[in-house]
Amino acid sequence: PSAHVPEGLERRLIDQGLLDVQTVDPSLLVDLKYARDDNFMGENVYGDLRRCYLHPEPALMLKKAQGCLQAQHSGLALLLLDGVRPRSVQQRMWEIVRNTPMQPYVANPASGSMHNYGAAVDVTIARADGTLLDMGTGVDHFGILAQPREEERFLSEGRLSVEQVANRRLLRNVMIEAGFEGHEAVFLAAV
Repeated sequence: PSAHVPEGLERRLIDQGLLDVQTVDPSLLVDLKYARDDNFMGENVYGDLRRCYLHPEPALMLKKAQGCLQAQHSGLALLLLDGVRPRSVQQRMWEIVRNTPMQPYVANPASGSMHNYGAAVDVTIARADGTLLDMGTGVDHFGILAQPREEERFLSEGRLSVEQVANRRLLRNVMIEAGFEGHEAVFLAAV
């Protein structure tokens, strides 16, 4: 097969110093959720972009996280769902969630998001056959069930299973071991 030749948006991202994460570690899986219609916006806002771009430091940290995960579970891999996010996409997201209960989960494009700088990644874990580990919520779940600070309560209430909480902890642990810092709603994109 012929080599991928970046054009348009991808060329601009590379010119800004961002890396295609699969050039750093080809074993990382990528399926950009905003390059499909089955996301909270109901539309592909990334056009032809199918590769995940990040600044070099988080890209190298993902490689380390992937190594940590595969050392513990050889049949699992990190699946990246979003990386750098153009401001135009951030604006579109904001327009959809502004003045709704989802608004706290999307950064105002006026101040931007770490995604806009290629410094944040949405990630989950997949099996070798491509199926996602069950984290107890869907991708882009805008609600408290996705927040780690409430996991123990949801476990005791039966709203999350032992397996779901264990999967969440596995993801958080490999990401933190690789140097990522989490906040209350991070590392929980999954089925």
